[in-house]
Amino acid sequence: MFIGWLKFSDVSNLVKISEEVGWLLDGYHVKLMVMHSPHLCYGAYDEGKLIGAVMAVEFEESAMIKYFMVEKSYQKQGIGKRLFETLFDVLKAEYKSIYLHANPDLVDFFKKYGFESKMQVGRFINVGKVPPFNFTNAHAKELDGANFETAISKIDKETFHENRTAFLMDEMERTSSLKLTLPNGFQHSSIVNARHVYLGPWQVRAGHEDEAEKMMRGVLYFRGLKKVVADVPLSVEHVVDLYKRYHFQCKQTFVHMSYGIDRDVRFENIYAFSL
Repeated sequence: MFIGWLKFSDVSNLVKISEEVGWLLDGYHVKLMVMHSPHLCYGAYDEGKLIGAVMAVEFEESAMIKYFMVEKSYQKQGIGKRLFETLFDVLKAEYKSIYLHANPDLVDFFKKYGFESKMQVGRFINVGKVPPFNFTNAHAKELDGANFETAISKIDKETFHENRTAFLMDEMERTSSLKLTLPNGFQHSSIVNARHVYLGPWQVRAGHEDEAEKMMRGVLYFRGLKKVVADVPLSVEHVVDLYKRYHFQCKQTFVHMSYGIDRDVRFENIYAFSL
């Protein structure tokens, strides 16, 4: 078994591993991460076969670890530990802060490396029982996304206190992207597989819950034939309440954990994290 950098040709095998271990993964997103940060995308190989991976995306001053997984038949052999330490040693030397969304059973593993739990994240899914609401062509025009890049560059920086625009804009340029904007918020959703639409990133300035509700109606109107999935900060009551009012259910939980300098993220602006 050896560890090396992931290749574009590994994506299909990584999707298979994700399906086996129950992790929602988008092949487009993986390819984008490999393109933007190839030195932060590692795979574990057994005689040339991909059996696990860990990746990170880098921003101006921070990095987020994603897609940490090992094929079931290779688990509990120290492969995950080797993968994680390979990436983590690089990140510690280059970035002031590192964060991730951990499965609850891996929280103790990450704590051994100095990560701290910050909050719970709930995976909410709309199962098709949408309450009736009014949505017209005038509402759609209001949300048309004409100033999307301007909105995201300002609001995301207010939320995360760094420039993350380059990667996020590429993340939201896939053929299935739906981009909505209002003066105080932006929303993105995309198709990740035959059954699911992933909602995120979605941010609205605190105090503008009326705009968030307009965007919720917009995404349900345009995406109503598929299940909509979103990762939501559970500590933000007005965000959780909006999802519940539109009949989303929390099906899974993760833990937002961070290492290094606390970036004082404005979670109250976050209605859905990026995938």
